[in-house]
Amino acid sequence: MTQREGIEGLCSRALIWDCHAGTAPHPDVDLSCVAAWRDAGVDFISMNIGFDAMDWKSCLATATSYRKQVLALADIAVLAETVDDVLSAKASGKIAVAFDIEGANALNNDLAMLSTYHEIGVRQMLLAYNLNTAAAGGCHDDDSGLTAFGRDVVREMNRLGMVVDVSHMGKRSSLDVIEESSQPVIFSHSNAVALCDHGRNIDDDQIRACAESGGFVGLNGIGIFLGNNDVSEEVLADHVCYIADLVGPKHVALGLDWNPPSATAPDLTELVASRPEFWPPGQRYDTPGIKFASPQQIPGLCRILAERGWQPADLEAFLGGNALRLAEAVWR
Repeated sequence: MTQREGIEGLCSRALIWDCHAGTAPHPDVDLSCVAAWRDAGVDFISMNIGFDAMDWKSCLATATSYRKQVLALADIAVLAETVDDVLSAKASGKIAVAFDIEGANALNNDLAMLSTYHEIGVRQMLLAYNLNTAAAGGCHDDDSGLTAFGRDVVREMNRLGMVVDVSHMGKRSSLDVIEESSQPVIFSHSNAVALCDHGRNIDDDQIRACAESGGFVGLNGIGIFLGNNDVSEEVLADHVCYIADLVGPKHVALGLDWNPPSATAPDLTELVASRPEFWPPGQRYDTPGIKFASPQQIPGLCRILAERGWQPADLEAFLGGNALRLAEAVWR
């Protein structure tokens, strides 16, 4: 068997778990777009139902719309509320879908909202998106650390079985959350600042702390977070290998932040223009033609990792085994 055939077989056999989709959250998004991930071989995707620039009512409306849509897509998708749902979806050739929230503004300062979101299908949440919230500090703000409310949020997420995500958060807050959480913590879609100096990326202290918690770092496929707007498999592999060399292949995963070109794209121009502080100047958000790595590149990425000495077991862990192990430990 050639190496190409071997990698394609491995990618077909392995569970492929993408920790974060890049679709702009809105109730009108047509979630039949999840077929694009399934057709690329992805078995699980976490869809974003809100971020801090939106008000909590919009997040809740998006969450209920997405739940209704996924349940209606029973021929191609499964709403993943348990790990068994994910495994049965793969066995039947369907894609498993769960939801995530980017920032605590979706809670409206009410811990009880966590239970509501969990019942709808949210299995992952971060406490701040770029700017400070009532819970924690953002990566593009004067991060003052995890607040008393934020500690309550972490404890309640642990109790409910929601994965605590610290992407988009400031360094101090991310380390505070990792220390506070009784469960493993993840960076669902963040890259190594050592390879690309961007405020959204994370340093070695954060990577090590995440790994020590039992968590992992999900590879982000956005060009400005990879460096030089380059989304080639070689550059993707550089970031994966950097993290794996630092903390081991059990602590790196996929979080591509990809949005298929065919997806319904609500016009967020007015929202973005009204809240420019979330994407400050000097951070390359104004880069013309920002590129996005796609799940179609996963086999090519795995071939490069294999050429760099990665063994099949490590590749399977990276593709989805690490995320599955964490979900088995956290989800309820």
